[in-house]
Amino acid sequence: MDERLWCDLQEELVDRVLARLPVDSFLRLRAVCKRWNSIMFSPGFLADCSQVSSTLGHYFIKADRRADRMLLGYSTTLAKWHRIPFDFLPMQIQPAASAGGLVCLVADYRPFAFFVCNPITKVARQLPPRICKRRPRIVCMVVDRLSKAYKIIAAGGYRSDDDCWTTEVFDSVTGCWRVSGSLLQDELTKRTICCRGSLYCLTCGPNSGLLVFNISNEVWSRVKTQRMPGNVKSRQLFECKGRIGIVGKASRNQTLGLCVWLLELKTMKWVEQGRMPPDMFDRLYKKWPCDSMYCAGHGDIIFFTRFYSPLSLTFSISKKQWDWVPPSPMLRDVSLNVPRPRNWSVFQHELDGFSFEPRLDATPFYKS
Repeated sequence: MDERLWCDLQEELVDRVLARLPVDSFLRLRAVCKRWNSIMFSPGFLADCSQVSSTLGHYFIKADRRADRMLLGYSTTLAKWHRIPFDFLPMQIQPAASAGGLVCLVADYRPFAFFVCNPITKVARQLPPRICKRRPRIVCMVVDRLSKAYKIIAAGGYRSDDDCWTTEVFDSVTGCWRVSGSLLQDELTKRTICCRGSLYCLTCGPNSGLLVFNISNEVWSRVKTQRMPGNVKSRQLFECKGRIGIVGKASRNQTLGLCVWLLELKTMKWVEQGRMPPDMFDRLYKKWPCDSMYCAGHGDIIFFTRFYSPLSLTFSISKKQWDWVPPSPMLRDVSLNVPRPRNWSVFQHELDGFSFEPRLDATPFYKS
């Protein structure tokens, strides 16, 4: 292409081109000139970024076992792994939730401070102290695409006055926490999903089931469905195109396998969508027989991984197709006895299996 054509382009058009580049390509191009290096914080450029969907789609997350405060994101669009460093944040902090290009993290020590950051731009803020001083059992994050406002829901802590499960909500508009509806006293799983304006999580006690938190009304309730599928210890929730799904182990003809179910809203019945091929199941669970399986859904794709395992695979609900994820040279098999980093902590696995959408326009500082 004629270089003179690019020289004559207006800066506004150049900004629009840059806003549509893959994030990793744009970050490399920042070294071209001073203007491109500083454009990431330009209001006009960020407005252009907000008008387009992420060119990389969502990342599916795994931990880099060789480095502290480092996660790896797999892009199904590019079939490529990317490093996502969090070394700009304090030590002993672990990711807990992700939405709209932002990541919520919780300190690993009292008073369990909360942070919200954009790992691409490395912009972060520490949230005000919560009312409850105990570590929450579940943390969820929702972002309004239009206003860029976000909410953090922290549930499962205790209040000292009435000794009951509580829910606290941080609103970026007001910049403070408030106590919300009391949470039913059940044994909760850590993984949550957001679907159609509500937060969902599983209980794993004797009366295992599905709980829902209406984010607008801030009220918890129990979802009445037909019999919950899969083994109670291996169930994981996921969201797929506005539908709620469960992944879990189940036996058929005395053969154990991993199945995928979607909730049919008309009948409130869990309908099986697919079953992992036996050879894939054996390979995934052979070295790691425990139930530490993580999954996340985005669009039509469900991503599966295991804690301490370098293996990952995807399942397409529409195509009913299972595929291994290409191995990352940045991941190693933990059975090789790779030494842990000096500051290794539970940070390394808390976000395994989550999805993250890299966005340059996402900011933890809300502006009305």
